[in-house]
Amino acid sequence: MKPFLRLAIVVASVAGVMFLLPRHNGDGDHVLAAGRPEVTLNIQNATPRQVEDSTQKAVARDYAAAWQALADALEQNRPDLLGANFVGTAGKKLGETISEQRKAGLHQRFQDKGHHVNAIFYSPEGSAIELQDTAELQIQVLDGDKVLHSEDVTVHYVALLTAAENSWKVRVLEAVPEF
Repeated sequence: MKPFLRLAIVVASVAGVMFLLPRHNGDGDHVLAAGRPEVTLNIQNATPRQVEDSTQKAVARDYAAAWQALADALEQNRPDLLGANFVGTAGKKLGETISEQRKAGLHQRFQDKGHHVNAIFYSPEGSAIELQDTAELQIQVLDGDKVLHSEDVTVHYVALLTAAENSWKVRVLEAVPEF
């Protein structure tokens, strides 16, 4: 593969994952499960409905699990690892990102240093919650075991989670310039 084309693919791969990253404001519930990133969730400003304690814990737990699944899927180039945590637009975009990096013979690895998340909307019927996330990540783009690019980033995300079965699923995950 030509060097310029490979560089373009690396840049596209990094940009593909950049639409995914988040941060925090205020006090919140900390969740740190084995192998899962830390998620600090502040529910104080959620409207129009107050977030219940059990919902707060479930959202933080499931959002952390989604980020762990995302890290595993990007590193292993396996979109099937997203299915239990991502649906809708988020699942489709992430699947496309994995497909593109697989075609290029690349994969991504990131060290998730934590998420500071604010709940800003909780639907009246309790079926959807909108989050603002600030994520601290180290992202690496690899060709086999060779690191082609490494970068520490702070990314702001807007996420929409919907209730499904016995968990919360990430339906939308978009990087934004800042809140």
